[in-house]
Amino acid sequence: MARLQIHTGLPDVTLDVMIPEYMKSLKAQEAGISEKEYYENRNLPVLWLLHGARGNAADWPRYSMVEVYAEEKGLIVVCPTGNNGWWVNQAAGIPWEDVVTEKLWELVHGTFPTSDMPEDNYIAGLSMGGYGAMRIGLRHPERYSRIAAFSAGFGIPRRYAAGGFNALSGEETFGDPDKVLGSQYDEFYTAEERAASGNPLPPIYLSCGTKDGLYDINVEYREHLKKLGYDVVWDEAPYAHEWRFWDQQVEKFIKTLP
Repeated sequence: MARLQIHTGLPDVTLDVMIPEYMKSLKAQEAGISEKEYYENRNLPVLWLLHGARGNAADWPRYSMVEVYAEEKGLIVVCPTGNNGWWVNQAAGIPWEDVVTEKLWELVHGTFPTSDMPEDNYIAGLSMGGYGAMRIGLRHPERYSRIAAFSAGFGIPRRYAAGGFNALSGEETFGDPDKVLGSQYDEFYTAEERAASGNPLPPIYLSCGTKDGLYDINVEYREHLKKLGYDVVWDEAPYAHEWRFWDQQVEKFIKTLP
């Protein structure tokens, strides 16, 4: 994979973009596709990968083998930096959801040989990024067709509404605690809203380590999705909140893609 690190011009927003290369694509060469044909007129599918709290755009290529898995599948991988904003339009901060679905969408699809059709764009993430990928994917059927969340940080808005507070889930991000549940920040409500919208329900891949403190809330969210009619693939293994698990999971998810 060719890996590019891009400063977008937006405050605090950088991108890591990984692009399949002809010389490393044995499938293309075995199929008799020439290098010129490989690079011309391509509409490559895109996997948008979101990092977790205290992470950045470089986390996925640094700590996992996603470049290898994406090369085998012929995917472009886009990893943005979203600071600790939970990938939402913050109540008093940066509109991270709009940054991803509008600003970065236009940048990526205007620069690289990608397909901007929803059936060719998938969004996934770990921990905070799992929560973000789920919300963004469900709220934007015009953008993404498949969603994956690994060890997702579900339940944080619920805890915040009940009086919990920390530097990563405060008023700057979610606003008035009394108005969080049933709002755009409530991932349980977001799933209900999408199910009632009349739009097709996307296939969803969920996973969590059985030793992870987020395991119970991920199981609860899985059951919530199933009751609403979503097609959910679930995976678990005896891991905590760690990269050994997430590396396995991103490979498994990529293998499920068309």
